[in-house]
Amino acid sequence: MTGILAQIIAITSFGNEYLKNGKLTNFYPQISTFQHCDFVDFREMIKKNIFSSKKETILSKSPTEWFEYLKSKNCKKLRIFYQTVQEDDHKMAGFIGGGGNWFIETIYSNHSDFWISRWNHDKNLTEKPWQVTYGKAIENRPIINQQFDIIQTRENLKSSLEKIADFAYKETTDNWGKIFETAKETLESEKPESDFYHNDLISWNNYDLQNRQLLMSACKALVFGGMGSWNDMGFENKEIDENYNRLSTELYKSMMESITCAVNKDKIE
Repeated sequence: MTGILAQIIAITSFGNEYLKNGKLTNFYPQISTFQHCDFVDFREMIKKNIFSSKKETILSKSPTEWFEYLKSKNCKKLRIFYQTVQEDDHKMAGFIGGGGNWFIETIYSNHSDFWISRWNHDKNLTEKPWQVTYGKAIENRPIINQQFDIIQTRENLKSSLEKIADFAYKETTDNWGKIFETAKETLESEKPESDFYHNDLISWNNYDLQNRQLLMSACKALVFGGMGSWNDMGFENKEIDENYNRLSTELYKSMMESITCAVNKDKIE
């Protein structure tokens, strides 16, 4: 999965933990989604007076500082929100800003604000080249708190994975087929996160097993990216190529819904 999405999931999950308990240990910058980041800050456009124009201002210099700010403003919870940009979002998933838009929704008593990330690569930095800023893109909007039925979402993902695994084994390589098959098997795993790279992705205790299975299954199937990725293929046979694009579109949509469903159904009230 992309580092952008992984970090948004982590900030949302651990942010809810902080809003509930008022503390976190070994979060920033220790967890894996921050390992290549020079900094992660949070900014908003502020107008100092009626005569000045709005200026981008750093509100919080770290995720933990941002959580403190949100708690002081009586933020109730964090949720992720996925916005489709175009029908074939999966084809652009390998580009910065491609593959649809992911927001962090900060929910208050009667409104929500929406934050989106901006990643800048500094070629002068070797070990931690990414400089990440989350900006308040939309404010004072009706609460969305995007939710999906978990039983139906799991069934949709399972069906999509079965069909695309069959296609992969038949038309591509065993390696691709095995990736999708493994993702499907994760839906029944008792320890779905055990072999996942970002094994510190979320605050695991705040999620039921079926949510963790759903999240890990979708994440393991997220092989949409740049060159050499699943979406970087084409087939001379028109029928096969159309089937490949149809199944890929279906799976990508199912994965986005699965990730949203799993992350937004935590046990924190």
